Amino acid sequence: MSHTHNTPPSNFSTADLPTDMAEGSVAFDTDTQELVAYKNGSWESLGSGGGGGIGSTTYVRDNVAGVIDQIQGDIPANWKQNDSSLKGLVIGTSCTTIGSSAFNYCTNLTGSLVIPDSVTSIGSQCFYGCSGPTSLTIGNSVTTINGSAFKYCTGLTGSLVIPDSVTTIGSSSFFNCTGLTGSLVIPESVTSIGDIVFMFCSGLTAIYVNCPASSWVGSNALNSTTALVNIYYGPDTNGGAGYNATFQQGSGMTVSAWTNYPNIP
Repeated sequence: MSHTHNTPPSNFSTADLPTDMAEGSVAFDTDTQELVAYKNGSWESLGSGGGGGIGSTTYVRDNVAGVIDQIQGDIPANWKQNDSSLKGLVIGTSCTTIGSSAFNYCTNLTGSLVIPDSVTSIGSQCFYGCSGPTSLTIGNSVTTINGSAFKYCTGLTGSLVIPDSVTTIGSSSFFNCTGLTGSLVIPESVTSIGDIVFMFCSGLTAIYVNCPASSWVGSNALNSTTALVNIYYGPDTNGGAGYNATFQQGSGMTVSAWTNYPNIP
């Protein structure tokens, strides 16, 4: 059950944050310019991953301080689809599922995109076309990343680490995430990787994979990953059987054992 309304949290300086608030209350700290949650008698930052386990609210903002909407519980499908006023997002720990197209084409959304550990499912086309976020952290309870969830998130940078809770990565989930650079890490928990999942992720240079090649149930998942030169296979991949230089329509890749598993160089 979810509830959405437009009443913003109260603003306080750090020194004036009250100490008699209900567990899970959220306020805006005007000194640090961030949302904070009250937990176990103290205030913790929501933006940096604090306040976990208290069922906190999801907030969207039109700037750093201006909360324009909030929702308790799961985020429904199409909630902020095509909302160009949305510039900031803190997903609360009361959320367990993010509905399909919830933030589809929120083209002015920027900053870090953090999926908290409370979330188990990321809906199809959830962040489709959100080109502004520059980093992505996927929580350790997510089991399903549905199709096209992060398609055309071209602003995402750095490596992409799939947590070991994930079993399914739907078709096109990271299609054309051209800003991703460095490594792609896929754990042994993954049993299904769909069509064209990483197609046109032209900045990725290496895959560290610990699921068997048979888990890649779709096709063309690595097509046009032009910088991808290495696949390192882990101990749960049947000795790397099925992985090869043109695996999933990649090109010219070197396949070798992940010798320092589970460490990433």
